[in-house]
Amino acid sequence: MKLGLRILGYLALVGLGFALVQVPKPLAPKELGAIEATASVDPMPLSAYCPGPLAEIGGEQGTDLGAIERVGKATFNLWGADAQTQENGGLLVSVEGKEQSTKLLSANQTQAISRERLSGLAATYCPMPQVSGYFIVGDSGPGSESVLHLANPNNVDLMVDLELVLESEVATDRISLAAGEHKIVSLVALSSAESSFALRYQTSGLPVAAFMQLREVSGLSATGVALVPPTKPVSQGAIAGLLVAENAIKSPMLRVFNPGLEDVELNLQAINPEDFELTRIRVPAGVLLEQSLNLPAGVSLISFEADSELVLSLRNDLISPKVDFEWLLPTPAFERDLYLQAPGSTALLISNPGLDPIAVVIESTTNQAVSVPARSSLVVPVERGPLQIAGSGFMASLHVLSNAGYAVIQPTEMRNIGESIRVLVR
Repeated sequence: MKLGLRILGYLALVGLGFALVQVPKPLAPKELGAIEATASVDPMPLSAYCPGPLAEIGGEQGTDLGAIERVGKATFNLWGADAQTQENGGLLVSVEGKEQSTKLLSANQTQAISRERLSGLAATYCPMPQVSGYFIVGDSGPGSESVLHLANPNNVDLMVDLELVLESEVATDRISLAAGEHKIVSLVALSSAESSFALRYQTSGLPVAAFMQLREVSGLSATGVALVPPTKPVSQGAIAGLLVAENAIKSPMLRVFNPGLEDVELNLQAINPEDFELTRIRVPAGVLLEQSLNLPAGVSLISFEADSELVLSLRNDLISPKVDFEWLLPTPAFERDLYLQAPGSTALLISNPGLDPIAVVIESTTNQAVSVPARSSLVVPVERGPLQIAGSGFMASLHVLSNAGYAVIQPTEMRNIGESIRVLVR
């Protein structure tokens, strides 16, 4: 009896296999008579968000627990005559248009501040709101403070999940944002007062604007402030806008975070007019590392490549004319003209991360054509007002230095998805 059942089971399996082999293959779209067509989609309105005035935690003396107050006044520098603006502490700017770029909308903000616990020059480009992003510049150790600015530009409420990677644990939190709300969050408690941490944010679906505000004090003196936009993991790219001072007492300091599950090898080149320095760093999975870069005075271009995606940020310190610092981020090269408003008399740093020379035309109060050799940077003084950089394959940053302090504005491309798409109609 058992033998008969085995034979019947075997024959059933053979029959099933034969039936599967004989199943006809799905017909290709053309064989089904599908019609292929293209369609254009108008992009969403182009939006940018500026975080507005800096926040002071704990009052002027730092003793008022739970107090969070905006102090001073931020200056918004806007390119885009047709843009609509809306203030809610920060500044939301939006404009409709099919040809989207920095020519349609480009904004940045600056703020000089001089208070007992908050002093320096803070400036940032105002990017498009994003669904997620990283900050690896956090510092809540002695003499330092990190504050997160979150703004919801949408007309519906949403949630933002925070994940902080600390030395020995991963801390999480969830922030609710009402429609149009700008919330300021002190990170001291959540970061366990650690001197370095990585923060990742993720929304429940719609984009938010996010910035990290940093301040430092030494003894009784405030020693700098910075306002940093979010960044993304990348496997290769460059950091432009690094200008090391002649009298620098601190070397530029690189932070690298590996968000993946495997160790990653990072190859980094610091390129200056005299020479270049090659550095190799192995970044363990889930770890935030710091690496000091011994670079000469002057302009350097930081080029990097890794096996997998990493998050990078680079700190630069100045002591003259005022003690201050800034964090620089990787940014893509522009493939078309860049438009922005220069906030004052600044140094425009034009960098060429490619292997061939490029030519750009800078239109400010005067027009000038410059050639940028491969893998190098040029410094061009510009005045306050409209600024256009015509060309392709370049990186640009504004080096702002005054008696108030030091900051760097790193513009990025402004563009929503709105290209031709392929549609198969059956």
